[in-house]
Amino acid sequence: MIRKPIEFPHLTDDDLSRFLPPNMNYPGVSTLFGHFSLGYVRYLASAMDAYTWFRYVESESKSYILKRLATRTLYKMLRKEICDNICAGNENGILLHPRAVGGTSRGVNYKAVNEDGIGVFENEDELILVTCDGVGDCLVGEVASFVILNQFQQNPAMSSAETFKKSCDLLIRVGKDLATEIPEFLTFPNEISQAAVTAARIKGNTCEISQVGDVLFYVKRGDELKLLDPHGEWLDLKQLTDLFANEKYLAQRHIIANAIGRSYDTHWEPTEIELEKGDLLIVASDGLETLHPKVLLELLQREQELEPLFNLLYEKVLQTNLAWQTPGSPMYTKPDNISIMLYRH
Repeated sequence: MIRKPIEFPHLTDDDLSRFLPPNMNYPGVSTLFGHFSLGYVRYLASAMDAYTWFRYVESESKSYILKRLATRTLYKMLRKEICDNICAGNENGILLHPRAVGGTSRGVNYKAVNEDGIGVFENEDELILVTCDGVGDCLVGEVASFVILNQFQQNPAMSSAETFKKSCDLLIRVGKDLATEIPEFLTFPNEISQAAVTAARIKGNTCEISQVGDVLFYVKRGDELKLLDPHGEWLDLKQLTDLFANEKYLAQRHIIANAIGRSYDTHWEPTEIELEKGDLLIVASDGLETLHPKVLLELLQREQELEPLFNLLYEKVLQTNLAWQTPGSPMYTKPDNISIMLYRH
């Protein structure tokens, strides 16, 4: 297993000082807004007077301080360490395995942190691919992604359902421990951390998919592309195209129905499929859905090798998100953290 860095746009303090007037340019402003495109920060600043901008920066700074305080404490409790086959916990990188390639990035125009996570694990002759998407409404969604992947790392022989339950129990426990360590967190009314997850376990020609929430699982076979939705139904390209033309669906997509955390619903069943030689599996966070399904299929048909294919998909998602809220940007563009795992049978 090889772990490599991944590149993504980042604005520096110097970049921002070139267009922010002196009374709106604060020290460390790139820490709060460096993940945005220059055009989007310019749009935000132009929509506010100096006082409103000050209050906005102050609010974002308070949130940043609170979240970093929580994550530092939680990772100390969890004894977080860097692993070559896991990229999670606000980490960005590419994992190269002899049979699979994956990458995760905070992306652009979404958040300053990466709440996603990916991992590649082996259990005897079984290959396990896992992608997590930390829930953004929580205090620190990234922690749940790390906890889930770390449990797969420690217990690769355990079933996915058991791993999810153990992760859930641990997240509830550390949430309580956080309030003991820092009593002020007892007043926090929401989940400390939760994450959606999809785990694909490949053994021989069989793939078992365990999906909690909306982490995407695609199968490309020949010229056909199918998506397994969170209800266990397979959607073909026509059905996906129809959904992307439905404004109601686009407005409501990815509202969290289930996730690993305090409100985890255990009433789900894994899906099993038989693989054929040449099948391409994609396990991705919803950041990939900034691409129209037809564009996704076109890109998947361009490249056979996994690492160049990952680079192609990742660069296209970045380009699309950089153009967000500019003239001509599609209505389905939805910037998010980006995580993509690829496996060819």
